[in-house]
Amino acid sequence: MKKTLMIPILTFLIPIVSAHCPLCTIAAGAGIGAARFYGIDDSIVGLFLGAFIVSTALWFNKWLKTKIDLPLQKVLIIFTSFLLLMGPLYLTGIVNNFETVKAIPTLSMFGLGIFGIDKLLLGTIIGTLFVSVSFSSSDYIRKKNGKVLFPYQGISFMIITLLILSEIFWKINK
Repeated sequence: MKKTLMIPILTFLIPIVSAHCPLCTIAAGAGIGAARFYGIDDSIVGLFLGAFIVSTALWFNKWLKTKIDLPLQKVLIIFTSFLLLMGPLYLTGIVNNFETVKAIPTLSMFGLGIFGIDKLLLGTIIGTLFVSVSFSSSDYIRKKNGKVLFPYQGISFMIITLLILSEIFWKINK
């Protein structure tokens, strides 16, 4: 109980930082630059950034659960990881094209075409959501059956999800 009360108090004493891992943020930015150099669409790169965000957040959540377990902890860590990666990418100008997304006309139905959304940001949001669902699906199957259906089930679900989404984004943008 003492640890639970200490965490909110300690958060006010911790200095503000600009990234959860500066090296990871630099590597993500370098990866985006390399992908742009080779002509890979930002929306597809964003899918993989979303997977990076989720996998990093789930790793951290697993470690943190040994210390403290709060309601909605996993969701909050994923959301925080998203902000801590995308914030520096926005501030450095990597995520900056908030014009109308012409390659995805159906987005205007949801208002995104009116306000505009960066393709890298869009891919990252979709990647984060779908990869989270893929891991949750794997966890549900594991809990329901008492075991995984096959080795590396969680990572397999994630890879299949990314391949399907990449194919969809590639067809939309070609």
